Amino acid sequence: MPARVILPRILTLPFLATLALGSSGCGLFDLLEPETTLADLDPAIARVEVELGESPRVSLVLVAKEGTCEAITDDVKAKVDDRKMDLFIRGGETPTQDGWVCGAPTFRKALAEENLGKEKTHFEVSDESARIALDFEDLLAERTIAPSHPQDKIEPGVDLALAWSAPGDEFAEDDIDVVFTYDDATLELPAPPQVSVVDREIVVRIPQGSPPGPATLRVDAEVHVAAASCNGTESCEATVKVSPEVALEVTSGVVP
Repeated sequence: MPARVILPRILTLPFLATLALGSSGCGLFDLLEPETTLADLDPAIARVEVELGESPRVSLVLVAKEGTCEAITDDVKAKVDDRKMDLFIRGGETPTQDGWVCGAPTFRKALAEENLGKEKTHFEVSDESARIALDFEDLLAERTIAPSHPQDKIEPGVDLALAWSAPGDEFAEDDIDVVFTYDDATLELPAPPQVSVVDREIVVRIPQGSPPGPATLRVDAEVHVAAASCNGTESCEATVKVSPEVALEVTSGVVP
């Protein structure tokens, strides 16, 4: 009987993909030991992304210059107000079902109740080669909406202006979505509400024929906050995703 020949098993793409996803990098077999320092990365933009929902968190993304895709070393650390941020994405090319994509180095940190509402927020990224520091004012401020008149009533076919509580925020109509929900689940608007931005106020109009009754208006918005200071990189920017709500009553006649 001829001897059996056992060939070594070939690594399949799914296995390689798992390896690569575990530690991002630009080359497949040098993924475990990235060598890119912060000075080597030299990001074009330091971008802060804040999500103020049920589980608020903040991310710091280092956007590399166009045409580059690098994975940073473990020596690169990030902090928000002297609290260490977790490395969420090391950066570099990673495989997906649709091919290879470039991920920007990203740090994350969950926000506790005591972190919210602060007037100033400081971020810092550093290693022995370089340091990036950026500051924002009212980045973590509470964001609310309030109708322009105290009755909290909205008349079908008539504009209702909503004041935005954070004066430093910048937003546009494309960054805003409005959800209008009646307390009585059997009621609904005959058509979606119209939304516009006028003089930094959000203007909402519900259509004629909307049934009267109490309701909740939610504004899903992505606002932009300018950096108070930016050092160590060409540009710093921040966006905040927030969904403030206000209770309203749809009237059947003219609002007094």
